[in-house]
Amino acid sequence: MGNTQQGFSLIELIIVIVILSVLSVGSVQFISYSALGYVDTVRRSELASSGTIVSEKISRLVRDALPGSVRVNSDQSCVEFIPVLAATRYIEAPIIGQPGSLTRVTAVPVDAALPQTGYLAIYPLGDINRLYNDTLATGFITNQVAVVAAPESGASVFTFSSFQFLLQSPLQRLFITSQPVAFCQDSTRIYFYRNYGFVGDIANLSAALPTTVPQRLVVSDQVQANSVVFNFLPSSLRRNAVLSFQMTFINSNSNENLVVNQEVQIRNVP
Repeated sequence: MGNTQQGFSLIELIIVIVILSVLSVGSVQFISYSALGYVDTVRRSELASSGTIVSEKISRLVRDALPGSVRVNSDQSCVEFIPVLAATRYIEAPIIGQPGSLTRVTAVPVDAALPQTGYLAIYPLGDINRLYNDTLATGFITNQVAVVAAPESGASVFTFSSFQFLLQSPLQRLFITSQPVAFCQDSTRIYFYRNYGFVGDIANLSAALPTTVPQRLVVSDQVQANSVVFNFLPSSLRRNAVLSFQMTFINSNSNENLVVNQEVQIRNVP
């Protein structure tokens, strides 16, 4: 009996090679497109996260702004306001036309967990440039930091040099504040500025802003140039104040961009 041999013909081998080649190309393309899709998703997520962080940072700080202290510069690239550290009710304060000491404010004690010293403000609704002028002996906010003296009969006493408030609060509200802060766009970055003092005229704000850390902090470096626009709608007897802002975030590795629009309500509780 003769031996028989079995194997693949040349045509069968060619067919197998072609099929494997098609499957390989399809698998490589599937993996490649999946990887590109993942990279695009991560890139968009980073852009969205950057927009969320910036809008939340601005919104949270502005919500604690002193009523009547929010102002925007002429080209709408900067917003400035005075943050409130604590609030209470005053019992006695040096208000124009009323008798009393010009160097102290007696108030209901502030919670021990909150700052006990700062600039004092009473009914800050008026000329905003006067609010930011710390050289005046009369106004809406003290021209120096008030220091808490020893409690007297269950009340806190804040002392400072001679100063008088222009208006009396209907509910005798007293605000303790820090120095003004600002958010501004500079080229493709948004900066947060602090500890630069009071600037009477906002037209002079840009020249007064610091240029180094820790007074200047980068909030985002993914902003399209000249895309930040702040708008402020002052409060009235019928509604609260509203700060709106728009900014465009860009990805340097692609042509993608993200436009963020946000509105922040500032409660009118002077």
